Amino acid sequence: MRSAIYLLLLLLTISCNTNRFYKYSDDLFDASKTKYKIGDDRTWLQKDFDDSNWKYEWDKPIGKSIFYARKTFNIKQTADSLEPLGIIVQSFGAYEAYWDGVLIGINGSPGKEVKGEKKSNSRKAFLIPKELTNQGKHVLVLRSSQFFQNVDQRITYAYIGEYYTIVRKELITTLFINILAGAFLIAAIYYFFLFISDRKNKAMLIFGLTSFFFFLLIIAEYIKFYVPIHYTDFYLRLKIIGFLTFLVAFLIPYYFALQFELKNKNYFTIAYFILLLITVWYNFNRYDTSALRLGQLMWFSSFAIILYALYQKKKGAFTILIGLILSFIVYQLSIYDISLFVSFAIILLCMFYILSVRTKAQRLAYENSLLQSSRLKIELLKKNIQPHFLMNTLTSLIDWVEEAPDKGVLFIEALAEEFDLLNQVEDQTLIPISQEIKLCKSHINIMKFRKEIDYKWIDEGVSDVEFQKIPPAVIHTLLENGITHCLPTKDNKMIFKLSISNVDSNLCYTFETFASIRNPKKKSKDGTGFKYIKARLTESYGENWKFTSEQTIYGWKNTITILT
Repeated sequence: MRSAIYLLLLLLTISCNTNRFYKYSDDLFDASKTKYKIGDDRTWLQKDFDDSNWKYEWDKPIGKSIFYARKTFNIKQTADSLEPLGIIVQSFGAYEAYWDGVLIGINGSPGKEVKGEKKSNSRKAFLIPKELTNQGKHVLVLRSSQFFQNVDQRITYAYIGEYYTIVRKELITTLFINILAGAFLIAAIYYFFLFISDRKNKAMLIFGLTSFFFFLLIIAEYIKFYVPIHYTDFYLRLKIIGFLTFLVAFLIPYYFALQFELKNKNYFTIAYFILLLITVWYNFNRYDTSALRLGQLMWFSSFAIILYALYQKKKGAFTILIGLILSFIVYQLSIYDISLFVSFAIILLCMFYILSVRTKAQRLAYENSLLQSSRLKIELLKKNIQPHFLMNTLTSLIDWVEEAPDKGVLFIEALAEEFDLLNQVEDQTLIPISQEIKLCKSHINIMKFRKEIDYKWIDEGVSDVEFQKIPPAVIHTLLENGITHCLPTKDNKMIFKLSISNVDSNLCYTFETFASIRNPKKKSKDGTGFKYIKARLTESYGENWKFTSEQTIYGWKNTITILT
């Protein structure tokens, strides 16, 4: 986090204006200050040519004709630096650039553009001769043609400054911005892999997608500084930027709504998505305005969610609020191209922070569940080998050996089988349901000899899911509870039935005991057995399970549902 803050401060520093002496008379975003004329008259290149009757836009379709664009600059004072001045021009078409009537550069082949050849660049830097940079009025003239997309007139932007400074400044800014982009690309890849290993964690997926789209957004915005872009591809790039901005602006508030458990978040998501669509439609083809409005909607929506989270006293909400306020301050203090992405970056860091807080909480909960599961596992084993259990079992064994040695041998084998099975599964997180059933049947065989009750086992739907896994000794615990808390019927029988089925794509285990309740008026509460079951389910399935236990007219019914 500290490194990220240092990087943001550095970006703010390099965004400051270092060209103190040179200012063109036009407002950078005011198209009315650039004058146009269709035709090809070389006298129009002269510095002192009277262009008072020129229009601020084309007065007719240009087709394949040559047209001129004139822009006036005012240098406030002569430079005292040895570094020459330069000018960066952003314009559609192929053109020759003239400064005070002197050719300073060529971009493509004006008037000779050929279909299939795209040589011009929508953004170009030119060096201005030292002798033409004195204080006063200067004129930039572009002798242009726009063979492709000649029904779209794009405003001619241009600004001047110390040549190596303005060129180097853009590259340095791009360098640090791309380092920022790389950091979010790494974050996206990392959380994509985490999501693959834990597909139920939607927050990781959303953060990974947001980081990836933000990476693509930075690349799409700053690629113009180091990759030539023909004017026919200019709007395509702006559309890509608009689409990526839309995705990021949608995902960030949705992420906060998800993490802070916003009430009616589904309704909020739909309404917010529709609002974004309306904003894009209203600002159609106004790409910068559309991106600005989407960013503002994203910020205000996120701010409202965080205020709700603060009201609900959600952990981490105050830190996120500070981050949002900081992003607003950065947006107000820095230039648009820098502030927009730095503000987005701060908000994404806030998303990363709340994700790390939630991940830490989940990890601690998981570790606690493991500790609890281990403790309850030991308790369960103690329950099965405690002196009382062993004493009663051994006493019964002595009686059977004396009265019916052949059945006594079966008793010993059943006892050995159960302890062997318990020893096999005690250290496993999940075992096949077939092995769990085998453990239950082994326990029934023991209890038949001990209690001399006719215990019967029935199962349904097992053949379809025999390899389906379940936490060990969960059904066995329900069986043991049934034997302990129920009495046999008048014909000295107790029936246990396990049914496995799919209910709404969820796997459902229903364990029923057909017998008389020993104490029907006694309220059911979580004993060691139920605590063990819930701890085991949490260990294996997180919160994606349900467990119910209830009395019925025929005995007792337990239901375990594994949610998908």
